[in-house]
Amino acid sequence: MNPSARLLSVFIAVTMLVGCDGLGTSPDAPVTVVEAYLVAGQPMPSVRLSRTAPVNDTYDATELAIRDAQLAIDELDSADQVVESTPFVFDESTGAYVPSVGVDVAPSTKYALRATLADGSVVSSVTTVPGDFELRRINTTSAVYQSPDQVEVDVTRSAAPGRQAIFVFSVQSLDPRVESLTPLYADFLGDDEPVDLSDVLITESPPINEQNYDVNSDGTLTVRLPWIAVAFYGPNRILSSAIDDNLYDFLRSQAVQQGGSTFSPGEIPNVISHVEGGTGIFGSLAQISIEIDVLR
Repeated sequence: MNPSARLLSVFIAVTMLVGCDGLGTSPDAPVTVVEAYLVAGQPMPSVRLSRTAPVNDTYDATELAIRDAQLAIDELDSADQVVESTPFVFDESTGAYVPSVGVDVAPSTKYALRATLADGSVVSSVTTVPGDFELRRINTTSAVYQSPDQVEVDVTRSAAPGRQAIFVFSVQSLDPRVESLTPLYADFLGDDEPVDLSDVLITESPPINEQNYDVNSDGTLTVRLPWIAVAFYGPNRILSSAIDDNLYDFLRSQAVQQGGSTFSPGEIPNVISHVEGGTGIFGSLAQISIEIDVLR
């Protein structure tokens, strides 16, 4: 799975448990789940289409995959008319639907997903891909961990209709080893043997509005890498992603599900899903990446 998809893929387990109450179904009735992430400038991605599992069962997207749907993603114009339609076919090797033709995702463009199931029911969702943005400056490509001289990058703004851009930052180790863990993450993983590094291979920030960054005279934004996001010494890839409304709503409501609020368990609201006829996420993002070396 590429970093763009990994960025948000942990949503599934949460959605299985809490994403169905608002669909008018009984707790035991299976619900259709969508998972797809469009990345500006990259090929049209695969789409996972599956059913929820009973609350006490393990969710397995491949085992619960819906294999006989008619699925397409349409590019829409400003009047919501179809400009181009990309059909998808089910791929048994991946357990997901893949585009039958090669198409790249365009920035600042609206796309609509529509899946018609064998029983005639329809699952749909719409996303507007954020605008492209560019890296203009980086102050260093190597820095000592926890040094007061943080890594700084200047980026152009990403266009988002009707609002400011919202970013998520991810740090991916390119040489993950137990002996390279930074102290914070070494303490987090503890002394159990063998140490499981899977939970910290990629660390992510919460959604952050561009108002939290310095605005320069040329209109660019200065972003500083927080050391708390760095799990490993050595080479790291930093991914800066401008996210659409679907991902933003999902992530901020998911944080409530995972304990990031003062709600009592019986008052916790559902995860916000912009999928009609089902649940899940059909989201999009624009993304840039840089590589830095974190020194001891």
